[in-house]
Amino acid sequence: MSLETKTPPAVEEEGVTVVFPPHLLQNFEKADRELQEAYGHAPGVPALIRMTSACWTSARIRREFERAVLEIRRRTLHPPETGEFDEDCV
Repeated sequence: MSLETKTPPAVEEEGVTVVFPPHLLQNFEKADRELQEAYGHAPGVPALIRMTSACWTSARIRREFERAVLEIRRRTLHPPETGEFDEDCV
């Protein structure tokens, strides 16, 4: 029995190469299959990753970093998805 490591596909965009581990690719692969089944066509995993990346704002990326890496769990302010603070989020 051979133990081979599977190298995940790289996503390249304007000189930046990102390699996703297999467990992170599963959601994109599932979405690609579901789109293929529903519409008969799917853009492919790299295109879905680029589209998802384009949708994330800097505020959301920062928030996910704070929760994952810095373990900040409290939410005293609730900024809207735009990341712009106003009187509604306090």
